[in-house]
Amino acid sequence: MSTSSSVPVAGLVVPTVPGDLVSMLDRLAQTIVEALGFGVAVVNIVCADGSLQVVSVAGHEDARTTLLGHIDTAEAWENMLSVSEPWGQLRYMDHRQGGIDESTMSWVPDVKPVDAEDAWHPEDALFAPLFSSEGVRLGMLSVDLPHDGRRPSEASCRALEAFAMATALAIEHATLRSRAEASEKISLELATRDALTGLGNRAMMIHRLEHIASARADQRELLGLVFIDLDGFKPINDRHSHGAGDRVLQEVATRIMSVVRDHDTVVRWGGDEFLVLLEQLDDEASGRRVAERITASVAAPIRYSGLDLHVTASAGMAFCATGEHLDYRELVRHADAAMYAVKHDVHDG
Repeated sequence: MSTSSSVPVAGLVVPTVPGDLVSMLDRLAQTIVEALGFGVAVVNIVCADGSLQVVSVAGHEDARTTLLGHIDTAEAWENMLSVSEPWGQLRYMDHRQGGIDESTMSWVPDVKPVDAEDAWHPEDALFAPLFSSEGVRLGMLSVDLPHDGRRPSEASCRALEAFAMATALAIEHATLRSRAEASEKISLELATRDALTGLGNRAMMIHRLEHIASARADQRELLGLVFIDLDGFKPINDRHSHGAGDRVLQEVATRIMSVVRDHDTVVRWGGDEFLVLLEQLDDEASGRRVAERITASVAAPIRYSGLDLHVTASAGMAFCATGEHLDYRELVRHADAAMYAVKHDVHDG
């Protein structure tokens, strides 16, 4: 039997198969074994590079141990298709047929062939190419070891065709869903990411605050919001070009990220303004220490085209506790007002 595969080939791209799809394919394969009278049912899925990986094996335990996770090249399967006989939508490979590449015989059942005209030989194979509704190959469904030791009847073959169609639909549905989820994730990433600095943007911060307000309504956790505005940024843009200004914003973003904790959220709020959400604070003093580290890191000179560029940061803070009515607009306003109070005190001084 050439149900699928040889030892995995280095460099092949193996698909990440969703667990719910594997569970469904396992159920289909097991039903084929139980309902159609086969000792083994195997499902392969096409990888990104065209090779095929075994993702489900039902029946014979030795077949499962040997085949599960293994990979065959697309060329090996094309060879099998070229020497197999069409049985409706199925393909039957007779062990007596010449031209079979022995390297594709990755598992052969240890059974003695029956001496009869319609006997099933251990090196025979019956499989169904799986196609999407648009005719794209998705994988292969293979069976082996018919319980009666004979080649499957026409009725069994028609039933296997129906199972092959169900298997193809399951794979296609999972593929389309995965693509949709990936597209949605990319869209969300683009919508919540600042292209210049790589930080989150205003939308990300609003989403995070709204999530905390709904998810932690029954908890008591101290949050701190740091509102940061750069002082001296506009003259850099005016004197040294927007390229210099972009360099400053990128470096400031890097420095802020370097002094906050892994679970804190840093965004570019707009222009030369940044917000940092501090979660799981022990007390307000610990939040203020983070703000102090931010302002100290920003104050160091920033090198650009042989020049030392200087900006400083005015940082205001607001605090609230989850479990209270958390209005992100109010929290941002309080932090913004605190930042302007700091800026005013510095300028007056």
